[in-house]
Amino acid sequence: MNALQIALALAVSMLIFSTLATMVVEMFHKLLGSRRRGLKKMLEAFYENEVKQRLQALIQRGGVAVEDMPEFIQTITLKAGDTSVTTIEFVRRLADTEIGKRIGRRADNEVDVLIDGVAERYEEYGRQASQLFRRYSQIGTVVVSMVVALCLNINVLVIFRTFQSNETLTRTVALQAQQAMAAYKVQAEILRTTQSRDLDITAVDMDLDDLKASVKKFNDALAKAEKLGLPIGWSDDKIFNASDIEPLGWFVWTLTTLLTGFLIGLGGPFWYDVVKRLTPVTQLAGALVRPPPATDDAGKRTTPKRGGPPMVPEDPKIAFKTAIRANRILDTMDAESGGFLGPKALRL
Repeated sequence: MNALQIALALAVSMLIFSTLATMVVEMFHKLLGSRRRGLKKMLEAFYENEVKQRLQALIQRGGVAVEDMPEFIQTITLKAGDTSVTTIEFVRRLADTEIGKRIGRRADNEVDVLIDGVAERYEEYGRQASQLFRRYSQIGTVVVSMVVALCLNINVLVIFRTFQSNETLTRTVALQAQQAMAAYKVQAEILRTTQSRDLDITAVDMDLDDLKASVKKFNDALAKAEKLGLPIGWSDDKIFNASDIEPLGWFVWTLTTLLTGFLIGLGGPFWYDVVKRLTPVTQLAGALVRPPPATDDAGKRTTPKRGGPPMVPEDPKIAFKTAIRANRILDTMDAESGGFLGPKALRL
């Protein structure tokens, strides 16, 4: 049997298991509200170091202080409902804070300088928070992968020996390379979309229906792995069944299973790259997961249309000034009508 085929089958197996572990990690992130808490900590640090110490001291008049930290963070995160806030969204919401209103009363050129500085510092804080989140997330992925390997009896030594003795299974798993890569790309796109959007949930990041759907997706993926014939799981559906462990011995089984969890915890991107390098059908896999570029009648590539022009300006200074002007107009209308115009959100 070709050693490369065994290596490919092992890599495909690790990619499948990495996708499973990623699903579990994402469920924990949503249940625990990790991203929302991370955003809150980042805004707390930004408030203390930038708003309270630098901006307030720069534009303070008559010893009047800006709003306290909880009120500032609530305004920026829309009452703690967001898990991420882009730079443009931040400066627009900054216009609703006391410090933002004071900035808006400065000369136009001063506003430009201040907002440019605030936006740059906010992005720097965001980059640092993202790096820290990824670092802790990677550690969490390794830990979760080890737990998954122990609970599902995923052992790389057993899998390797099975591939050595079962050429049919090895070939079957190796031929699943493109499907495994496509499944990983789908899961990665789901995670990217989830991480980049704001979730309008005030209590937890995942409700019961979401949890059930995630568990079902995990079970379906696990069932597909078992259907391939991979030597995982427990006899008689009894976790830590001694009859499954004794062939290796408890010490060797524990050590190699933890090693398997570590390998799984290297992550989907790592194993995707390994499979991509090993499989001879890389181009076919790419064709399955990436649509061909759009072309015009002359055969030239065209840029995909994504609707009309963006409603939100991309320049932080323009976004801030627009929000300030809108607030002033609404406040004036509110005063003229005796305050019966309703909430600002409804008026806009």
